[in-house]
Amino acid sequence: MQLKPSMGSENQETDWQERISAYYYLAKMLLSRYWWILLLCVAGGLGYQSWKAMSLETVYLSHSRMVVNGRISIQDGPAYREEISNFFGTQIELMTSPAVYERAMERVIALNPKLRPTRPSLTARQQPSASIFMLQATGADPDFTQKFLDAIMEEYIAFRRDMREQTSSSTLQAITLQLDKIEQEINQQENAVVDFQKENNLVFLKEQGNTAGSYLARLKNNQAELKTQLLLLDGLDLNGTADPTISAADGSKEDMLKLTNLDFAKDYFQTSRQLESLKAELSDYSQYLKPRHPKIIKLNQDIERTNNLVQILRAQAIARIDEQRQLMKKQIHNLDRIILDWEVIALDTSRKTAEFDRMNSRLERMRGTQLRLSESLKSIDMNQKIDQDPVSVLDRASTSAPIGTALQSKLTNGALMGFLVGVALLVGLRMVDNRIVSTEDIKTRFEAPVLSIIPLEKRNKSGQLTLLQPKDDRHLFAEACRTLRSSLLFMKGPNGPISTIVVSSSIPEEGKSTIAANLAVALAFTSSKIILVDTDLRRGHLCKAFGITQHPGLSEYLIGGITLDSVIHKTSIPDLDFIASGEYPERPGELLLSNRMDGLIIELRKRYEYVIFDSAPILATDDTAGFSAKADALLFVVRSTHTQVRQIMASVERLELRGTKVQGYVLNCVDVRGSDYYYYKKYNYYSARTKV
Repeated sequence: MQLKPSMGSENQETDWQERISAYYYLAKMLLSRYWWILLLCVAGGLGYQSWKAMSLETVYLSHSRMVVNGRISIQDGPAYREEISNFFGTQIELMTSPAVYERAMERVIALNPKLRPTRPSLTARQQPSASIFMLQATGADPDFTQKFLDAIMEEYIAFRRDMREQTSSSTLQAITLQLDKIEQEINQQENAVVDFQKENNLVFLKEQGNTAGSYLARLKNNQAELKTQLLLLDGLDLNGTADPTISAADGSKEDMLKLTNLDFAKDYFQTSRQLESLKAELSDYSQYLKPRHPKIIKLNQDIERTNNLVQILRAQAIARIDEQRQLMKKQIHNLDRIILDWEVIALDTSRKTAEFDRMNSRLERMRGTQLRLSESLKSIDMNQKIDQDPVSVLDRASTSAPIGTALQSKLTNGALMGFLVGVALLVGLRMVDNRIVSTEDIKTRFEAPVLSIIPLEKRNKSGQLTLLQPKDDRHLFAEACRTLRSSLLFMKGPNGPISTIVVSSSIPEEGKSTIAANLAVALAFTSSKIILVDTDLRRGHLCKAFGITQHPGLSEYLIGGITLDSVIHKTSIPDLDFIASGEYPERPGELLLSNRMDGLIIELRKRYEYVIFDSAPILATDDTAGFSAKADALLFVVRSTHTQVRQIMASVERLELRGTKVQGYVLNCVDVRGSDYYYYKKYNYYSARTKV
């Protein structure tokens, strides 16, 4: 678990190193190819700066300084203030503004008519860690330049004073207008208060408001009590069907009558209880006495007499309760009207009192505003009489002195600008140039994989690349050929393992013949029967690499008249045979598409394990596009920094029209200093083995 962070950081570091190495290689490649563009741009920059320096006339320089002073704070209040956070930047822009510049020019010309007018250039900056402005003026006339710089400082101060006075004047005018308006409003408000007091007795209003509130509270309490009593009466039922929450047995009806002041119904309830008692006594005696017993007869008579009395008392109580209920409703209705009248009186009194308070509050606010504006007016007037400009002249303009053209600095700048322009042009050329440089360029544009990366190797005196040897000291080259061989050994074609392979490229001079020859040698080192056939019937020259005569060859066999064995040549490498291209025929394309060629391929498949065809460039002729469909696989050779993307695309389209698909790409002549050989340079495996 502890190894993961270190491994991740190591991979990230390697990735950045690889990118830097790739960019460095691209830069070297561009410089080696377009170095003259960079040289021309640098020379152009030097020439332009030299001409510019020689054409300039003598320039004079004068400098001065201005300082930011402190100022006395008279009092708090409105005054002319500036934004402190951007103060220095604002003042520098103001010093160099066109308005101040033109005023200074007019001042110098008016006061010094004999001087030759020029238009000096002006710069201003803040001195580091100090509240000081550094001003410089450069011009063609020394006296005019010096006086111009003095005029700049004077006009800058005058310009600031004018701005301050203009701001103060406009502020004074605005405050004065506002004071007049406030005074008018105060007078109107005071008159309104007086008129209100004339129309209303404030003492009576306050007393009436307090009385109305107390009386309303009592009326509402009385009304609430009457509503409660009426509710109790509505729940009382003398017929024995009262509200379920009221029980006559526990005497609650008597309590309700007491609450409602209905004592006249007390006899009714007492008589009702006597009747209930007699009925209970009759029930007890009836259990052991006969109905005609004197005791029973007497109880029945008492019950009948008491029941009649209850009916009479109940009717009287019901009538009295109805009268009481109607009386309560009338009282509640009368109280509603009285309360409504008094609420109107109370609301009117409250409204008038609140209106008077609001008028007084508004009058007080107006008077406070008037007081603050008066104080601001006095403060502005006092500040106007005191000069509080914080910026003043520290050093007058110095005597103008000539300055050199700084030829060395200008030449350096010219060379630097030319170099930057040249670099930009090189970057632009790289973006426009679509040559294949690395395997990434192929992977991002084409589907087929890159089977091997062949490094750039030195050629012999005759311009040929020496064929692969069993103990070849060209470690990178030998390993690349073995990688290509391994890729073919494990490659599967549409019909199974491949045995016939066409090696081709887009255009001439991409190294396809060299790749085909060394691939054949590498396969032969595995003790497999290999034959290499030069099918470039127009310009085939593979025979030179093996030291074999070109005649008889493939063209003679396809024309007819000779046997296959007569064109097969043994090479110095065991298990590797070779068929040369032969004489240049009249119709090479038709020969490669003939039935005799089909028979040759069938026969070679029987005799050899692998048959490798070195074909002509695809874009140069139509021979390869038609012939490649007869083989099991087609290897496409791309030369680094030479082959263009559009050439490969055109070749692939031509092959696909013939039904042929590229099985893999071989990137040839790759500079080992590029990104494709980054890890070889990093670990240097073969060098370590050699030292051991």
